[in-house]
Amino acid sequence: MGTRRLLIGLAGLALSAPALARETEPALTAPTVSGVTVDAPKTADPLVDPAREFVRQRLPESTFSEQYPRFRDDVCVKVVGLPDEYDAFIARRIVEIAGQVHAPVAKAADCTPNVHVIITAEPQALLNDIAKRKDILLGFYWNEANLKRLAAFTRPVGAWYVTRTRGPTGESRLEIHDPTDHLNPRVGRAGSRLSNGMSTEVVHSLVIADANKVAGEKIEAVADYVAVLALARWRKLDRCSGMPTILNLMADGCDADARPEAATPQDLALLTALYAVEARESGDQQRSTIASAVRKANAADGRR
Repeated sequence: MGTRRLLIGLAGLALSAPALARETEPALTAPTVSGVTVDAPKTADPLVDPAREFVRQRLPESTFSEQYPRFRDDVCVKVVGLPDEYDAFIARRIVEIAGQVHAPVAKAADCTPNVHVIITAEPQALLNDIAKRKDILLGFYWNEANLKRLAAFTRPVGAWYVTRTRGPTGESRLEIHDPTDHLNPRVGRAGSRLSNGMSTEVVHSLVIADANKVAGEKIEAVADYVAVLALARWRKLDRCSGMPTILNLMADGCDADARPEAATPQDLALLTALYAVEARESGDQQRSTIASAVRKANAADGRR
């Protein structure tokens, strides 16, 4: 299936979403207890490189090539679900950050979107519809049980990615569920730990936000969160990271001061390195290069 055919069909999905503004609910008062156990804060393991661990844990490798995918085609953004001025603001911010990290950006106003951002008050209903009518947009899955888990909306904002593997001679295959494929090998050139001649790419990013759960956030923070989320393939978004990252905005267990309201230098360094890294290098080499960039951003920020 061609890439252009892959990107058609979202316009017909029914969407509805309130604007990003509402009164925050009052905090619940914690009950008084007579005994409290205080755990000492965990100290960082000096043998663990935080930058490398952040890359290893948060950027999943490609299913078939063990590399880190990024857009090769020009990024073209479509945002729907909010009033026009908010949709345009988020779309513009994604393009701005894409330009900052040297991702390819479409110049034509009538480009075919390969980043769709949807803000809706009924995200699970939307995902169910996509799984039924356009499951390719949810990315690779093995079987129906995998698809069911993939189509479960569990976070305030979720992201799904379609990727493809490109071989040594330029041929490419989408990494999608294909029951007729029978795991047709996607192998490159043998004999080197530095490169097997393959590369992986993000073909499409789908970002869905629950309008009810992001309504209390600043539009600028949501725009940066969505931009970072859309430009790379991420995982474990529920976990609060010790690394300064906009991804902590929606993570569980983060203190207020650990929730940046804009893309951080570490976010931008990671994405810049991701888009600069040699596409055909092995996953280990790519990870080292990306982690090195994050490490330098940490050092400039006074971190280890």
